[in-house]
Amino acid sequence: MRTPTRLLPYFIGLCLLGLLAQCQKVQPQAPKAEGFDPLIPDQISYLAGAITFDLRELENKINRELDPVLVGKETKDGKTKGIISFRVKRLGPVHVEYSDQQVKLSAPLQMWLTRPFSRDTTPPKRPLCALNVNFKSPIGVTPNWRLASRTNFTDYTWIVKPEVHLLGGGISLTRLVQNILDKHKTAIEMAIDSAVHTELRLDEMVKPIWRDLQSPLLISEAYGLWLIPKPISVMAGPVTGNNRQITTHIRVALETQTELKPKEPEHAKTPLPILQKREQVLETSDLHVLSYIPYADINRMLAITTNNKNKKLALGSLTIHEVSVYGGQQSLIVKANLSGLLDGTVYLRGRPIFDTLTNTLRVSNLDFDAETWKVLSKDSNTVWHKGLRTLLERLLTIPLGDDIAKLPASIDKAFEKGPGKTTDLGIKTFRFVPQKIAIRPDGIQALINVQSKIGVKINQL
Repeated sequence: MRTPTRLLPYFIGLCLLGLLAQCQKVQPQAPKAEGFDPLIPDQISYLAGAITFDLRELENKINRELDPVLVGKETKDGKTKGIISFRVKRLGPVHVEYSDQQVKLSAPLQMWLTRPFSRDTTPPKRPLCALNVNFKSPIGVTPNWRLASRTNFTDYTWIVKPEVHLLGGGISLTRLVQNILDKHKTAIEMAIDSAVHTELRLDEMVKPIWRDLQSPLLISEAYGLWLIPKPISVMAGPVTGNNRQITTHIRVALETQTELKPKEPEHAKTPLPILQKREQVLETSDLHVLSYIPYADINRMLAITTNNKNKKLALGSLTIHEVSVYGGQQSLIVKANLSGLLDGTVYLRGRPIFDTLTNTLRVSNLDFDAETWKVLSKDSNTVWHKGLRTLLERLLTIPLGDDIAKLPASIDKAFEKGPGKTTDLGIKTFRFVPQKIAIRPDGIQALINVQSKIGVKINQL
């Protein structure tokens, strides 16, 4: 026989009265706060990327910095020095290309000779000759964040050969010019190297990345969980390239920590360190997120999310008034104060795990402590046990992975807000691998490995 719909509320009320009549008062012995896991030591993480320079932009930088007069600059009064002075000036821009593991440069040059044995040492209006000169240079990085070249003269081709016209005839001065060019080629090479060293400042490109890497990242808004990256060093490998660009791979070493704070924590930012040169740099990021979550902070957040709004279950016949946690017996111990069907305190225990499917830190196999089981009635499990366990597991779930994966995107977003977007961060697939969980006297340690590839591209030097 079915219960009429209008009588259903009365039926439920009678059931609740019957359950409340069986209200059980409990006060089991609290599990001892002892038996902890070994401390997980600090881990070094690595963030890898490639800084890419467009060859045309590199070429423009060199031409802007390189003085048109390479040899024989005039004095303050507009004169040149020496009985026979030699002057070299660029006829056009320097052209840059990359091949055979080195940078190759070429430029058209004009040359002048002052009038020998004359008081007037001003270079004549007409150049002695013109030629296209070729250089090559290996290129690398320096500890003071510069691109360094070692330019060497290779060969040249004549545009206008040197000649002196006497009485209508021409006398070739090719050998003389060659000797003078050999004498001054070191000065020309040094002028090019100086232009590369002065203009190509890697520190100015990396400083925004270094600064933004240290910005706290909010992992869980509900709990106020922040990830605090602390970069400590940068390594750079050899420079490679192709016909469009040159590239240097870098790897940033950093430490990570977490804090539970209602507002963004403040930390002093470290300055950019000396660049460390390496023969080889791994291109894979290896991020070890070592979270330390104090029980005091968890309990503070539980007080905000739970205790201000009492949780009810079993059709309102059981109310959770307060929840707190502490560590012991290599488990997370949950203390819950209840009223209703059960009046008093119960203790549950479970082992925190990192769930790779949801990228969350949660408590696995949460169940009553042995001392609590002793004081519970045999039929209590059928009424509210499962609901209480499910509710507490949900309250003790902290999302971690999704927002950690957004770290490069957060930095890139900061660049977009700045005056001119000069850097791109290419985000590859992240893979989360749980390493260790440690129950400590004052909190929980969770070590998670995040493997990824991140490409850093400089759009403008």
